Amino acid sequence: MLGREHDIAVNPDACPVQAKVDMIRALDMHALWRACVDLINQRLPCHSCTLMYDITGGYQPQRSLHFLGETPCGGAWPLRSLDVAAPYLQQNPRIHWYTLSQIASGDAQARQRLRAQNPARGWREFIHMAFWGDDGLEAVLSIRMHEGHEQITDTHQQFLGELHQLMGAGLQRVRSLQAERRTVYQALLDRQSLPDIILDHDLHPISVSPAAQRLCADWLSSHDSHAGFPDAIASALRDWLDPADKRDIGSGLQVCHPRQSKVELHITLEGRLLAHPQQPLYLLRLAPMQSATVPTATDARPLWSKLSPTEQRVAGLVVEGMRNDEIAHHLSRSRKTIESQISAIYRKLDVGHRAQLVRLLSTV
Repeated sequence: MLGREHDIAVNPDACPVQAKVDMIRALDMHALWRACVDLINQRLPCHSCTLMYDITGGYQPQRSLHFLGETPCGGAWPLRSLDVAAPYLQQNPRIHWYTLSQIASGDAQARQRLRAQNPARGWREFIHMAFWGDDGLEAVLSIRMHEGHEQITDTHQQFLGELHQLMGAGLQRVRSLQAERRTVYQALLDRQSLPDIILDHDLHPISVSPAAQRLCADWLSSHDSHAGFPDAIASALRDWLDPADKRDIGSGLQVCHPRQSKVELHITLEGRLLAHPQQPLYLLRLAPMQSATVPTATDARPLWSKLSPTEQRVAGLVVEGMRNDEIAHHLSRSRKTIESQISAIYRKLDVGHRAQLVRLLSTV
């Protein structure tokens, strides 16, 4: 699965009224989650909580956001799956909220599944708030109370009812905005012939051009064909783009086909789309290529002679793995100058991207 989880820190100065306003106005999942955490911490003795969403038919969350109010003791991290609650949810569709005690009252194996998932002390109770869409369960908010404060009072129940309404409305609005943005970007990619994909801030593909879809189809395996995006590419991108804001525009990644040794894919970071100030989208371009015989030292030596001494020095730092800003700092030059010199190196050696240059020159 392509994606990354996010943890959030507590805001001790949060105002409950402002948190409600922020939940109503949130335009993305992260803003909604921050406001939700601020509100929960002002109204409940919360140890930790998790928002699990993009839930498949098998009650498997594909994405999650987390809050931990204190340093974990003995691995007491927030729950990150629905393994404990899945049988209960299947038997009680459309339920709004429930507790571990409710699950365990009719499921003798529930607490055993919880201990297998998280053996830390203190996991005697949790509260789950379920949010449903037309196609089934869409999200679950899991709240764990501090040990010794697990009793749910009438005041807590009143707050949970209010929170469910606020969170449900917020999730519906965010999903609607996400669908609108996805439609716009997909329409743009549908009009071009280039194999491009757009990833959101969490590194999930939100739009894929027809050319990229055809290319990805050749990389799909039997276990990931339902997703439409190959795990081999997703895993490589997750490692390479985390953190994505540290990657230079124009930098690239080489990915080897998991089953065909001579087939490779080059992926270039073409740009960042600033749909949100703190959460840019990433435009990537795919380029299929056949593995070529690695040049020998004798073959590669004349290539260096095509470069000026200054270009040789820059090319050497590229081969060592330095980014453009690091090269600029190392050589006491501007980044613009380094980018211009690297473009000149590409032209002289007839290469199209960084990974190809490294492959060509790394033997010497």
